Amino acid sequence: MKGSEKMRNDEGKLSLDLLIGLTIFLMSFVFIIQYVPAIFASERSEIYLYPLAYRISALLVEDPGYWSNGSVNGTDWENYYSLPDVEVRPGLMGSEVNVLDPVKIDALNSLYASAGIDGLRKALGLKTPDRVFGFNISLQLLSSNSSNPIYSMNGSQPMLLIGEPIPDGSNVARYERIIAFENTTSVSKISSKLDTPNTVNYNYAVPAPVGSFVIVITGVNDNQSATEPWMRVDVNSINVIDVRGNETISTFDLTGDINQYSGTVNVDIQVHNVRGYVISTNAGEYIGGRIVAKLVVAVW
Repeated sequence: MKGSEKMRNDEGKLSLDLLIGLTIFLMSFVFIIQYVPAIFASERSEIYLYPLAYRISALLVEDPGYWSNGSVNGTDWENYYSLPDVEVRPGLMGSEVNVLDPVKIDALNSLYASAGIDGLRKALGLKTPDRVFGFNISLQLLSSNSSNPIYSMNGSQPMLLIGEPIPDGSNVARYERIIAFENTTSVSKISSKLDTPNTVNYNYAVPAPVGSFVIVITGVNDNQSATEPWMRVDVNSINVIDVRGNETISTFDLTGDINQYSGTVNVDIQVHNVRGYVISTNAGEYIGGRIVAKLVVAVW
């Protein structure tokens, strides 16, 4: 009789192991319930921001821009943005999509300086009744990345770097567009001295690193009676190019050879019976006859 009573008394009891297990489960469940919404909120925010970053990049590289004073309008906003009672929508496109007009780039810098960050934010559609978006827009070299940005330079200043510093964290949408510049001569130093029927030496003192340093030999000099063309190039007294005949008529990229060094690099070019020029720039890289860089738009 006593044995059966003891069994009945044990039937309603929970073991200590089961209590501990239930406690751990409940604590884990509460933690997950609190943590998961934050994850999805962050993802929803990023999903919302990426189309916005894309729209701004498309606006700048696929549209020449627009201005209006209520009665007259046009796409040459760079000539009218500073006038009173004129509204502008900035665009940087030159003669074709993804080809930027350096004059419009300068105008965008000036608009940012005069209208301020809030004025440009409004012009780009980044200020709504519900939210004010942060932004950063820049031109960078193709080798640049988010952890080590390398800006396209105009002299000692970035060609385009406007907006606020990009905050740390994952809740930032970043979109990049490969672009070319409309006018190569406006964003680079071009020397056309490589034009001689004789043997001539040229020396260039190039500050490293350089965005692009390229020798373009377009053909033989007009003096057809001269001997076959040839070219020899030394970088800091080390020979890197030695070509003759038809091999001379080509494009020679010395950017990598120069950027192995720091400080001022001496480039010695010796040519005979050629016609060509030298391009040196920190605005981008020389690809397919154009200076190429990338537009980087960040929105948060």
